[in-house]
Amino acid sequence: MLSDPVILRFLSLVPLLVIGSCAPVGPNHEVPWMELPASFSQGGVRWKRQSPDSLPKPQAWWKLYRDPTLTSLVERALAMNQEIAASAARLRQAREMSTAARSRYFPDVNLGGTAERSKSRFRGPSGGSSLENSFTVPVDFNYELDAWGKIRRQVESAGASEGAAEEALNALRISVTGEVAQTYWALRAVDADRVVLARTLEIRGRALDLLTKRRDAGSISGLDLARAETEVATAEADRIRLDQNRIGLVNALAVLAGAAATGSAIAEQADLPKPPSVPLSVPSEMLRQRPDIRAAERRVAAANADIGVATAAFYPSISLGASTGYDAIRLGDLFQASSLVWSLGTAATVPLTSQKWLKAQRDAAVAGHAAASAEYRQTVLEAIREVENALQGTAILERRQVIQDQALQAARKTLDLSTKRFKSGLVSFLDVVAAERTRLDAERGANAIRAERLAVSVSLIKALGGEW
Repeated sequence: MLSDPVILRFLSLVPLLVIGSCAPVGPNHEVPWMELPASFSQGGVRWKRQSPDSLPKPQAWWKLYRDPTLTSLVERALAMNQEIAASAARLRQAREMSTAARSRYFPDVNLGGTAERSKSRFRGPSGGSSLENSFTVPVDFNYELDAWGKIRRQVESAGASEGAAEEALNALRISVTGEVAQTYWALRAVDADRVVLARTLEIRGRALDLLTKRRDAGSISGLDLARAETEVATAEADRIRLDQNRIGLVNALAVLAGAAATGSAIAEQADLPKPPSVPLSVPSEMLRQRPDIRAAERRVAAANADIGVATAAFYPSISLGASTGYDAIRLGDLFQASSLVWSLGTAATVPLTSQKWLKAQRDAAVAGHAAASAEYRQTVLEAIREVENALQGTAILERRQVIQDQALQAARKTLDLSTKRFKSGLVSFLDVVAAERTRLDAERGANAIRAERLAVSVSLIKALGGEW
């Protein structure tokens, strides 16, 4: 059926026509230019431009904390989080759209078949009618010549959109895992405070028992006892509030891990480890590591390709067509050589009355590219801000930790001296209450800074793209 030399010569021209097509119309993609600071405020790290191609993927940074519970929570979130699942589905959708776009490089080939029986009447004095059968098996070829690069730009746009969807998924994974880690460290901070309050309640309970006995013996007034009762009740109220906070954090971790909050539980653990060290030479690679920046750059590339698609619409559309097959009156003769039929042809269409509409489409594509470029620059600016905040926050919190630990040691010493002086009758219980409250605040403040340092370390890792 396809052995006719004319048809074969015609089809052999298709690759030559493709190779000889013009360069695609429209601008070629360039990463939007923007002026960057010479270095970060911390560490004197300098910037350098990076190619968006062949980039590393985020690693399991959460294992740096060496916490099995955190690792388990993060891995569950990566497997079950529904936002990640939705983003993964969008990536699959983008990949299929890219495959569909690439399929336009090839001609359409359609096989058909018809069987008809018709009756026609003869006109004229003799009149009469005839019955006819018709059997056809056509094979149609149609190929749109990509002379102006419209199809190539469509493939380029679809490929860039696929890349953007992949990087958006990577960015969401970093965001979700970072949120899990920060929520987890907030939970650990609550547990640490609960341990402190439990110890405080024990101390205040013993003091209340002692003051009750002294009041009963008549050695003190009811004022000191009332103050002790107030301190016990206040600590108990604080512990109840921490219980409420803990429930909210545990439920939040359950949802991040793709599970219902009902019945969720995480064992109490009060340890707040020292955050891992992140080398300050890393930020120079941030532009090539952050998937949100890479996603924004891919969206710019897709928008740029859309300009080419809209520009190509101004040019003639040229298609090559061929059809061959068999056409016979009798079914038995259908596949005989004498029944072979074929046709060759070209078609071209030129837009005449839709110029205003086409110009609006192209101008819209140009505006879309400008918007994507601005969003890319904004993403970079936000990335710089996040790194600056995390770097400076890390240094400031380290200094605060040193001062707070010194304050805690002084508060503990003050409480110890006040307690001894009270037992010796040199000061009133009010001094002990004030010293004990100061010690509690100092200890909880130290826990808060430790938890904040862990949270900021997660922010720094996120700001650096989840790896180094």
